[in-house]
Amino acid sequence: MASMRRWPAALKRGLLLVLGLGALAAFVPLWVDDPLSIDLSATLQDPSAAHWLGTDALGRDLTSRVLHGGRISLGIGLLTSLLSLAIGVPLGALAGFRGGWTDSAVSRLIETVACIPSLLLAIALLAMSPAFLRGVPDVVRVALVLAFAGWIPVARYLRGEFLRLKSATMVEAARASGASDLRIMVRHLLPAALAPVLVTASFAAASAILVEAALSFLGLGVQPPQPTWGGLLSDAREHIDQGWWLAVVPGLALYVAVLGFNLIGEGVRDLLDPRAHRA
Repeated sequence: MASMRRWPAALKRGLLLVLGLGALAAFVPLWVDDPLSIDLSATLQDPSAAHWLGTDALGRDLTSRVLHGGRISLGIGLLTSLLSLAIGVPLGALAGFRGGWTDSAVSRLIETVACIPSLLLAIALLAMSPAFLRGVPDVVRVALVLAFAGWIPVARYLRGEFLRLKSATMVEAARASGASDLRIMVRHLLPAALAPVLVTASFAAASAILVEAALSFLGLGVQPPQPTWGGLLSDAREHIDQGWWLAVVPGLALYVAVLGFNLIGEGVRDLLDPRAHRA
């Protein structure tokens, strides 16, 4: 890995945004008010020293609610990204390396899932999830649903890279030395295809945060009383004329998180595949 001084500016900025937001969400809530604490004597208060980002219609501290919501939104984004890799990497690798009916089956599955808009797919799966994910925490349930669509870009990119690389000289040399197919895929092909996999994983996290916010806005994501950025935006609709901060603050947090993960993806791509940057 190149020294930090040689990292692309996009990667540095993205890490600063995501790590900064993550640190705030992880540690600041330890010192701020309970996000579920109701104070009807302090409803819709402007940002002040007592309430840094104001309060909502029930007098709940918005700073605490946004930061606790950040834990959920960032957690879902990262968990979705990991689950997408866990599904997409083996499927894409097998399709690209084995070819034949394996490639045809995986390609048909990719095409079938990819033709459905991710938000509509998530809504449909969430509607069915109580039947097969009973008792699963909302955060895990939403991440599993989002990963069902999130693995598609991972598998598609990895399939293409393995198709391109499997006839390379290094593969022939590994076969001649007696290496198994699994060893060739893990030790030779996967490291060579690392750039698009990591880039896609970062973009998957950004997409998951956006879709989760949309689901929470519609009341289908993580359920109250847990605060989420999408849920806060939904609550703000009724009081936007009385408190601009109710929509601006969670909206800005959502923007920063998505921008950060997108910048990380672009930065990793430029770092590991300079040809893409020059193109």
